[in-house]
Amino acid sequence: MIEFKFNPITGELNLDGLPLKIDTEEGFCKCDLYHELVKRKAVNKNMSNHYLVDLVMFFDKEFQVTIRPVCYGFHFMLHLVDKNSQYYKSLNDWNARTNVHMLNESVKSLSDWLKESLNLDTPDTTETDIIR
Repeated sequence: MIEFKFNPITGELNLDGLPLKIDTEEGFCKCDLYHELVKRKAVNKNMSNHYLVDLVMFFDKEFQVTIRPVCYGFHFMLHLVDKNSQYYKSLNDWNARTNVHMLNESVKSLSDWLKESLNLDTPDTTETDIIR
């Protein structure tokens, strides 16, 4: 099991104490974290530019994490899937997986859990006047 840590103030991401930096695919594949995950057989390239780490513990939950380094002008992405969620249970059934209500509930549930786990407040809002 890989331990995931995130510092919401600095944005620092760590897997088992090794930093996950926002980088290109080439940079990611050269980093210490990637080499450690390969050595443990804990990472798989499941599609072009996407790396799956299947057993990740973040606080008290087990996740499947997909890492997409910066590529083709797309930003870095870290996709967390709670292994106890309806979405995770639907991954092998395309019809179930495309249920928009279930997807919305999974996103809301994960967002609420992250807000609570990371002690995040409600985001500040600013009003702007649009001049037409």
